Amino acid sequence: MYLTKNIVNRIFSFIGADSKPISDRDLLLKQTLKELGQNKYAKFYRPKTDEIDPSFAQYLFCFYKTIYPARSFLKNEAKIKKLKQICFEHSLSAEVLATVRRLSPEVIEAQAQETTPNELIRRLQDDFIALSNTFDNERIKAINRCYNLIMAFSRLAFFDYAAFLQNFDSTLRDGVFTVPPKFTALNVGPLVRDLGIFYTAISAPASGDDWAAVFTVMRIANDGTDVLPPSQWNMLLANMKELTSSKILEIMVRLSSKNLLRNGKVIIPDEHLCENWFEKKREEIRQHISEIADKQRNTRIQALAKAVFEKPELERLNYYTGTDNKVYTQKGMNGFVYAAGLNYLTAFIQDYVKKDIQEICDLVLIRGQWNSNNASLQMSDAFHKILEFLPPIEALDASLSEEGITGLRLRGALFRVDLDKTQARNINNITETIDEEALKLINGAVQNLIVVGKHLKALVDDIVKKEPELIINWKKVDGHSKSPIARWLSDTYKKLNYFVQLMTLVIHPAE
Repeated sequence: MYLTKNIVNRIFSFIGADSKPISDRDLLLKQTLKELGQNKYAKFYRPKTDEIDPSFAQYLFCFYKTIYPARSFLKNEAKIKKLKQICFEHSLSAEVLATVRRLSPEVIEAQAQETTPNELIRRLQDDFIALSNTFDNERIKAINRCYNLIMAFSRLAFFDYAAFLQNFDSTLRDGVFTVPPKFTALNVGPLVRDLGIFYTAISAPASGDDWAAVFTVMRIANDGTDVLPPSQWNMLLANMKELTSSKILEIMVRLSSKNLLRNGKVIIPDEHLCENWFEKKREEIRQHISEIADKQRNTRIQALAKAVFEKPELERLNYYTGTDNKVYTQKGMNGFVYAAGLNYLTAFIQDYVKKDIQEICDLVLIRGQWNSNNASLQMSDAFHKILEFLPPIEALDASLSEEGITGLRLRGALFRVDLDKTQARNINNITETIDEEALKLINGAVQNLIVVGKHLKALVDDIVKKEPELIINWKKVDGHSKSPIARWLSDTYKKLNYFVQLMTLVIHPAE
């Protein structure tokens, strides 16, 4: 326990003073016993028999009886959750509280119904930055200090008084105060550890400096009712301060443990409520923004898919599909990331590139008289390259069949994954390789679609000019068209452009 510098100096001043040398330990023991004799609470300990006097058990019983009612509040998870929020908000201004409210899930959800996604995201980001700027180090420390005093109060309330006191009276029951206990003296040795825990429990509250704020916060969280009557707490707090300043517990442990230099430790809770709140709120906002962006993205995907295919979901492949993907995702694995994209691409090539787009390309490339052969060759080359992507797409899909090499590997790993968790990593490695190939095919095809779209847009603009620059015989071309060529070009370009936008959204996850 605690040994002052003066005591040490006095001890060494005695060394060599007697004709018969006294050991340092004997001097320390003599001084510690003297401190005990002069202590206000000397009756708590019987040094000759190394026993705790029943008066200490009675003293502790009064602590127990006084603070026990607070346990019902501290055990209530809903109230403790509420308490954390109140502790954080207690000292905030009305303006700052309004910002906090706007960042609550309920308000964000309500705003989402009446605000555009981009505007809502901007508001959330601005509000969080503004809130962060209002919290300087002093405010953060004050909030954390208040919460840590509450944690110290909780530690004091939940010290196992009953178990400790049952050593002195085995008939004592937890929470029963109607029967007066009959305590007997008890050897300190087996209780040294518990005395240290109790010392820790009372030392933090005794060092607290703003209990009025703490009890205000707890009263609000407890629906306006005091967790403990202020008069009882003030009495208990005064006793704790007096007990810790007397150092009687330290003296008892020193003498009983025979460790006369043993020091007691004041352990104050160090919870970072404010920083944790901000981290949690930052994550909540990030999640909200992600959900808003994801919803906006999915809505846009649905609209574009409907504009291109007339229905938002379709599957043209047999194995690299969203349906097969569920087998993997339901077991927590990645699955086929680009299944939707590759199916959209397959359908677009089959239904539009090989039909409408090929028909209009043949018309303008064969019937059109181009001023620049280079432009027509670029358009023709890009179109034919798009068609070349269909066979490797079909080959990739076939590799996942029951007879395909990759399909056999995946099915074998899936069969063993429930018993061998390492197979999940193996499956993810296989699907990632397939995804890389799928993405490569998608990007290659889309790049060529963009080239075709670029030329179609140029033709749309060219046909309305008084003096066309790309094709000089539009009238002749129009005469061979199944519908007005200007409208056909425009409609084809729009659909192709919508598809490119669709693919861009599908293959780039929402951020």
